Amino acid sequence: MSGSKVGSGLWRGASLIALTALFPVQAALAQTADSGGQLEEIIVTGIRAQVQSAQAIKQNAEQLVDSVTAVDIGALPDRSVTEVLQRIPGITIGRTANGRDADRLSIEGSGVQIRGLSLVRGEFNGRDSFGASNGRALGFEDVPPELMAGVDVYKNPSADMIEGGLGGLVNLRTRTPFDAKGRVVAGSVDYSYADLRKEGKPSGSVLYSDRWDHNKLGEFGVLVDVAYSELATRADTFSVNAYRERVGAEPTATNKPGNYIAGVAPGRTVYVPDGWGYRTLDFERERFGVAGVVQWRPDARWDITAQYLRSAAEQAALEHVVGLNTGSSNGPARGTSFTYDDRGYFIKGTIANAADGTGTTQDIDLLDARWNRRYSTTEDASLNIKFNPNDRWSFSGDVQYVKSKTKSIDFTIFNVLPGGAAVPASTLDLTGGLPKVTLDIASSHLSNPANYFYSAAMDNHQRNQADQWAQRFDTEYTFDDDWLSSARFGVRHNKRDAVTRDSNYNWGWISQSWTGAGLASLNTSTAVPYTTYGDDDFMRGDIKLPGVFLVPDGTLAKNYVKGAAAVRSIQKEPDWGGGWRPFNGDFEAQSGGGGGVNRQQEETWAAYGLVRFSNQIKLFGEDKDLDGNVGLRYVHTETKGQGFAVVQSATGININPNSGLADDLRFLNGARSPIEGGRTYDYFLPSLNIRVKLTDELQWRVAAASSIVRPDLQQLQPTANISADGGHLVNGVCQSGSGPGNVTNCVYQFKGNAGNPDLKPLRSNQFDTSLEWYFAPTGSVTGVVFYKDIYDFITNTLQTVKFTNNGVTRDVFATRPYNAGKGSIKGFELAYSQFYDFLPDPFSGLGLQANVTHIESKGTRNAAVNPFDANQQANVQGSTNLPLEGMSKWSYNIQALYEKGPVSLRLAWNWRERYLLTTTAANINIPAWADDYGQLDASAFFTINDHLKAGVEAANLSNSRTKVLVGFPGKLTMHNWVDADRRYTFVLRATY
Repeated sequence: MSGSKVGSGLWRGASLIALTALFPVQAALAQTADSGGQLEEIIVTGIRAQVQSAQAIKQNAEQLVDSVTAVDIGALPDRSVTEVLQRIPGITIGRTANGRDADRLSIEGSGVQIRGLSLVRGEFNGRDSFGASNGRALGFEDVPPELMAGVDVYKNPSADMIEGGLGGLVNLRTRTPFDAKGRVVAGSVDYSYADLRKEGKPSGSVLYSDRWDHNKLGEFGVLVDVAYSELATRADTFSVNAYRERVGAEPTATNKPGNYIAGVAPGRTVYVPDGWGYRTLDFERERFGVAGVVQWRPDARWDITAQYLRSAAEQAALEHVVGLNTGSSNGPARGTSFTYDDRGYFIKGTIANAADGTGTTQDIDLLDARWNRRYSTTEDASLNIKFNPNDRWSFSGDVQYVKSKTKSIDFTIFNVLPGGAAVPASTLDLTGGLPKVTLDIASSHLSNPANYFYSAAMDNHQRNQADQWAQRFDTEYTFDDDWLSSARFGVRHNKRDAVTRDSNYNWGWISQSWTGAGLASLNTSTAVPYTTYGDDDFMRGDIKLPGVFLVPDGTLAKNYVKGAAAVRSIQKEPDWGGGWRPFNGDFEAQSGGGGGVNRQQEETWAAYGLVRFSNQIKLFGEDKDLDGNVGLRYVHTETKGQGFAVVQSATGININPNSGLADDLRFLNGARSPIEGGRTYDYFLPSLNIRVKLTDELQWRVAAASSIVRPDLQQLQPTANISADGGHLVNGVCQSGSGPGNVTNCVYQFKGNAGNPDLKPLRSNQFDTSLEWYFAPTGSVTGVVFYKDIYDFITNTLQTVKFTNNGVTRDVFATRPYNAGKGSIKGFELAYSQFYDFLPDPFSGLGLQANVTHIESKGTRNAAVNPFDANQQANVQGSTNLPLEGMSKWSYNIQALYEKGPVSLRLAWNWRERYLLTTTAANINIPAWADDYGQLDASAFFTINDHLKAGVEAANLSNSRTKVLVGFPGKLTMHNWVDADRRYTFVLRATY
């Protein structure tokens, strides 16, 4: 990352915020000058109403909170909840569908970090919610934004809030019938068009809400809100594979190093990519949501609310890829040489299949059609009863049931274009701003299916479900006292059961030359159809593709049952069998790699006490209003998990069954056995929130709290995979390796990997202080400084763990998650918001919102997403110098607003600095970094009359390019260049 690029980005953001600090003063002076005259009445609607509502929530809240509201029904300012959240100070979102998958973009964003931490808890209407995955987070990208009345982000909790978010808490608020004065009927119709995909999809929502009085039974309210949306997008990606270390040597030397490459001076180290590729990802998404509310107020003392929310989302992606993976044995084509930069990194050359410079060709060995589909649902039903018998006492009881399911399938069919005289080596040129590939293959050769063969297939299946019952009871007593305002007490119990099922990624061959059984050529294997891939409009024509290739058609990949049967029908199997086998649906039989079935149960009991206070204190010689709360939350947690242990047999280790080592032989019985684990823990979590009103417009806050977040379910999995390293006996002591005659007759070491059901939660002590100036109903300047001490980070390491199998207990040197030490995060947030009403018409409708966040971290640790993946484990253990995944040091937002009469306009720019995407990117198994990224979005609406509003929303107007780098600090190389759609949505809204 060049300092000039980062510096210019930060300078633009910081300068705008600093410059706008002058405007509140000017506004105040203008208002003073006009104080003797008639002030113009400002009708608050649209964007202005959203800003005013969010500012009022922030100003009046007991805690540090930021909000985005939808005053107009179904009108959050962005097309997904994830995109809405990125506008809030301190919040950033990811741009890939999965943290480890650096090659596939998430068009609407995914993953939410608050102040650099992804440990974020989600709520619906103040109640805990989650998705059915190995993690605990709610998938915000799956939630229909049309159902939301607003989004509140709490960054420092109070004792009455449910524990579980170190980064913060995101509460999604839906509407209730008592929010409106009477009947409301509203609806919207949208059409979203993606310019790269060249396809549009519809969306729509309908809301009905009414309330009425019954003389004897009291007041009733009913609300039903239904939302449906579709989206079709496309992303084009060009990739350069990871660079490998290569060493030069004398061409005639007989002892060349294993990573030798021709054309390099002896002893010189250079770095060469082991391939390249490009892909097109066609993504489709459907979201369906329904919210239902019934409210009853028998009299002024009672409020009864029953709510039901269902959110369902289906995401599907079809991908076609062309590429080659040469491994670390490539080299310059015969008669050519590579060009390197000053660091010794490859920048241009013709890459062939021989390290010694004699190669002339290379297989195009990565052609595929990949279909990924995920369907998820979350249902949330609740009943809340509030009773206020008098002015002093209030009581509240709440019961909630949440059920979530996720089902996913990933199916890939591969084919190969073999190298040879007709397939010369490819030239890769990285000297320009974009990569360029030249591949001189005749179109007649590329279009002939007889020249290709189906090589392999791969599938993965997941079936996850979780449900939770939660009950809570709260009571509050209001004092008539100079200092004490009220005392609030409550208890909560919840029980969650979760089952995750994973088949592991199952790769196997369809046909390979080394089997001797023949090849499944495309022209004869008609059960699996093929298609062409090589779009002239790839990345909008910025990269010219080297040809039109034949790849598997996506039709069969989309239908797993038919596709699997078709693949099996064309397989070329030798007499000894082997090859790809479809998953048979038996998750229980899976072992290794974190696959199989993970059953987890978690039960918590919590109790809290919170006291609110208010009075005046002497400050700077004047009386200042002070209020706040202080509280303590106690949490007791019990966890239980069910998994399995797989112990490999003693194959290759010749232990005498009659010797004293016979127990080792019994331990290594090749069996699979169920195991259980879990733990109990207790935490006391204090909190303090203080607000001092320095003036009517200026207030100062101080907040401190302790918080916890529990480990992910996969980390808690009581599962182990154990094997042994053989050794040889010397004077009765087992020594490493084989002895004379290549004999191994003892166990030198038991080893393996495992989950850890004994993990503790991550814990934090956090402190915030803010200064907030609210100089107008839609005008404010705020600044926050924050600091977090974080304890018990979860990471992966080698530990000696006792395991019992077949009645024998042995010490096993196992890699598994564990709690590791302390770290800290600190930083600040600055935010500014104002409408410039003092300007002459028509400029008095102008407004601006801007915020910037800076974060520093020290001592933080990362954990393997899958603790059973050896590559992830190795990188995490060796990555203590890497920053926390997902944390950008700098990020900022700028929104230019205009609202005057019937016209509402918004232009929004969001930017974040480079950050570590993952310590271990899938397939290449090294760290991946998302580069600096900024995106421009916009919207324009026209109010036709009191009931109708029409407009257009645009996402990625800037046509921003996502870039991903790979490697360790100081040795980063470009990996991906990604172009995605500009999206235009045409909207019609009606309210009656």
